[in-house]
Amino acid sequence: MRIPADKVDEIYRVADIVEIISDYVTLKRKGANYWALSPFVKEKSPSFSVNPAKGIYKCFSSGKGGNAISFLMEMEGYSYPEALMHIAKKYNIDIPETEADENYEKNKNHIESLYIILQFAAQFFHKQLLESEAGKSIALRYFKERGILESTINTFQLGYAPDSWDALAKEAIAGQYKEEYLTESGLCFPSEKTGNLIDRFRDRIMFPILNATGKIVGFGGRIMSNKEKEAKYINSPESPVYHKSQVLFGLYQARNAIREKNLCILTEGYMDVLALYQSGIQNVVASSGTALTEEQVKLMKRFTKNVLLIYDGDAPGIKAALRGTDVLVAEGLSVKILILPDNHDPDSYTKAYGTEAFLKFSEKNAMDFMDFKILQVKEFMAGDNSPRTESERIQQLAQTLILIPDSIEQQMYVRQTAAKMNIPEEWLHQSMATAKIQLQQQEVKELRRNNQPKEAPLIEMKTFERLDTASQEKELLRILLNHHDRVFKVITEPEEGGEPVTEEIPVTLFFISELDGVTFDNPLYETIKEEIFRHYNSSTPFMINRFINETDAQVSNLISELLTHTHSLSENWLKYDMLTPSLDHDLQVAVQDSILYYKYYRILKLLQETREKLKTATPEEEDELFESFVFLTKLKNEIEVQKEIVGAVKPDDVHL
Repeated sequence: MRIPADKVDEIYRVADIVEIISDYVTLKRKGANYWALSPFVKEKSPSFSVNPAKGIYKCFSSGKGGNAISFLMEMEGYSYPEALMHIAKKYNIDIPETEADENYEKNKNHIESLYIILQFAAQFFHKQLLESEAGKSIALRYFKERGILESTINTFQLGYAPDSWDALAKEAIAGQYKEEYLTESGLCFPSEKTGNLIDRFRDRIMFPILNATGKIVGFGGRIMSNKEKEAKYINSPESPVYHKSQVLFGLYQARNAIREKNLCILTEGYMDVLALYQSGIQNVVASSGTALTEEQVKLMKRFTKNVLLIYDGDAPGIKAALRGTDVLVAEGLSVKILILPDNHDPDSYTKAYGTEAFLKFSEKNAMDFMDFKILQVKEFMAGDNSPRTESERIQQLAQTLILIPDSIEQQMYVRQTAAKMNIPEEWLHQSMATAKIQLQQQEVKELRRNNQPKEAPLIEMKTFERLDTASQEKELLRILLNHHDRVFKVITEPEEGGEPVTEEIPVTLFFISELDGVTFDNPLYETIKEEIFRHYNSSTPFMINRFINETDAQVSNLISELLTHTHSLSENWLKYDMLTPSLDHDLQVAVQDSILYYKYYRILKLLQETREKLKTATPEEEDELFESFVFLTKLKNEIEVQKEIVGAVKPDDVHL
């Protein structure tokens, strides 16, 4: 979607973050900010803060943050343009159809036409289910036998496709809907013999599939008759609005419950979702008949980082659980797996034992993803303790362990896994190193297969750990974001007989001069730093509010965190609505010290790298490396004397 730049600017100017967020939560003013219970997680004490002056919000319980636009994207699942359009509509901002937007408008109208025909089809199927003789006697009877209530049927807009070659096609054409949209949406296809339209779904129970904003994008259909040559379930084909790898059945209906419970339950089928939702367990979705994909995981991640996989206990169910686990873990989600007893799925279990029994069973038997994997590898070739089999078990565990993105969490899992398998941690580390290389090689093969250039080199095995400068980079970024448009005063010592000179230096210009040619190790920090620098040298000022929206949630959360200083304040300041002190009460000291400490840790890193290079250097290289080492040590000592840094780093880290 394309919105004229001047209208985007107008939307940003008029958007009142307090007013917009108040549509979702009850805000109460405390000091300069507004506070509320988090809309993302269940809590008793308010941790959700809105700063109207800066136009940002920060949820300290979930870690999420951003501005009015990113809030709408988080709450409603909107895309960036959809969130802008929501605000434009709220404040009666007209978005004109200009000649420059002709292609955009044409495409927009085309997509909207597909949504309209799909909505028409859903209404047609729903009416057939509730009013036609065949619908009531076949499909509605089936739902009632499965215990599905009419309220659930209405909530999910369930329907029935008549046992007719062209019932939908005839109804749509009679209603002046174009044939091209019937075929492009996947609802119909032309007959090879006559060219007339044929309904894709015939004599099937219909499950509308909605995207995150509640628009119908496709359908799943379950066959009612016993036709051997027809699949039990079929889905709509791919279309401009439907990509089965990017949708989750039931997500639109479940999104609020997922936020409230801070948990997404992932099941295998449509009926599982209906049964659990109807029983009161409404934070449940299904993967629409596909293997779990990265895009589907990112959808869940919008609403929670906790996922419970529920699968059947048969071999295909366990295989699917293992495959789904790896996709979820790689995206940084916390994963548990629940395998139901033999011959049971969520639908049959809740009907047999009730909701309370299901919840108790889930609480008692849901396994951490790594415990589940350990259980499976122990059962793999049970009774065979040969070295080859033991090696295969360790390799399978390593393939999952390398996917854990957080290094500390990964190491904790390595320790626990080694203890549970009664093996040395080193065995797992060795297998993980091999698995990483194999994964990289596979990615390179995929790139070549897709005729893409080889961009990702194989993993570089380093001989030492790099000193972490992340905290210093983060502090520099915090000061830049909060004070990029300010100046600070520097008093220059006078020459003999002269007067002291006071000079005003722009904060951003000082940072540009001090960090010339320096790239932050953290790519996210580097992106934001360079964006601020770029705007300083251009005619357009850096707008934090707008920058948040043009990037992803990770950037929004980081910027909101760096603009919110509650971590430095006592709770009593907020409790009694007292004027909060500035974190950078002496801006000159804050700016200059942050640069100095950053340089200090950069020097320590260079010293460590030089020390490691000296271990394997040739005689020709030693002189140059030793000269660098002496020079860096001198700089380090000067900074330590200047700022009285004592014990900041172990002697072994920097001395030969």
